[in-house]
Amino acid sequence: MQFFIIVLIVGFFANDFIEATYATMTQNNPNVIITINSSGQVQPPEGDLFGSVLWYPGRAENGIIRIRNDFKRMKITNMAIDVDMRKTRDGYDPDRVYNSFIDHMWLTVKKGKLTIFDKDIIDSKTFRDLLYTAGNRQQAGVTLADSDQFYIDKNDYVDLKYTLLMDEDSGNELQSLSSKVSFLINVNELSVPADPSDPDDPVDPRDPEEPLEEEPIEIIPDIAGHWAHDCIVTLLKHGIIKGYPDNRIRPNRPITRAEAAVLIGRALELDEQNKLFSSYIDYIPGWAKGYIIAVSEKEIFKGYPLKRFKANKNISRQEMVTVLIRGFKKELIDEELTFTDKDEIGEWALEFVKAGVHHEILAGYPDKSFKPKNDITRAEAFTIICKLLGLHDEHTDKVFEERESIIVPES
Repeated sequence: MQFFIIVLIVGFFANDFIEATYATMTQNNPNVIITINSSGQVQPPEGDLFGSVLWYPGRAENGIIRIRNDFKRMKITNMAIDVDMRKTRDGYDPDRVYNSFIDHMWLTVKKGKLTIFDKDIIDSKTFRDLLYTAGNRQQAGVTLADSDQFYIDKNDYVDLKYTLLMDEDSGNELQSLSSKVSFLINVNELSVPADPSDPDDPVDPRDPEEPLEEEPIEIIPDIAGHWAHDCIVTLLKHGIIKGYPDNRIRPNRPITRAEAAVLIGRALELDEQNKLFSSYIDYIPGWAKGYIIAVSEKEIFKGYPLKRFKANKNISRQEMVTVLIRGFKKELIDEELTFTDKDEIGEWALEFVKAGVHHEILAGYPDKSFKPKNDITRAEAFTIICKLLGLHDEHTDKVFEERESIIVPES
């Protein structure tokens, strides 16, 4: 029996994959080196892992893959297997062969560096245990235990040692079988850089598993003079914004769908729904999971096709307006739009944008455009929520020179 292993990096590098073929493992060198370059792209692999190998009951093969990271800090949270049967023995039912195959192939994965592998990541699991099928929550691979999830810092690497075993009870139905086995590694880009002082890495310094600070920040070094300063301070006072652990708000950064869900959940005073499973099959960060489930159950957020939430995706201006109008249950009233780019507004968002204009919670840019597909900034989102909550009158409106991303009417 022959099969091939493909190391397929999914998640942040959803479209990149690397084929690997077997080569003799040496004690000090990995079989395959996978490099994530400084632009976040996966380079072609160096070396070989598994390939055309004749398998028989009781055979085991070892290999080492080194994942070298020159990009931002990464976190490995999930591993899985996908099996594509290519050929089965004549006279045998393909379904029977497939089920026998996934029940008799075992995988063990250890993490370490060089010759020391001291952490069991996957401890003797069958392909069935690890099986991944898109859209099937029962076949989503294995989410590593919190203690087994691991990081790859910028300019660092991790070695993964694999042992693949065909157990001794394998039957004759697996003879003359050929299949392609894809090994899936879920890679999440972390917003915390390996070097927080790196000026070329201006990212959110929060581990996605860590919540925002529970108390409003008193010292806010990055909003002085900002056009949304007063709304930000007001929302901090009401506990709707929680600030980052480094005492910053980052008002000009795009806001992600996960952050938007938390923001809206707090603004609407929803209870976090800390359930074991969400209705989504893709990665949901722990710090946002309760609110993502809550706003989804209220049908404020409806997700993407194939049951995906895309938590780390930036939310667009038209998407944010849509979920806010839904969440705050504002009446949908037809309103003539005067934006110069109104034809670019998605049909699904049009009535919500019209309602936002009618209820005077949003307006366009000074050039009369709305830019519906642009990422909305945190400051823009904060200001709309400030208006929706009726908190805008708590502070004196001010007009600052920095208004490039303003979405509210001029005061």
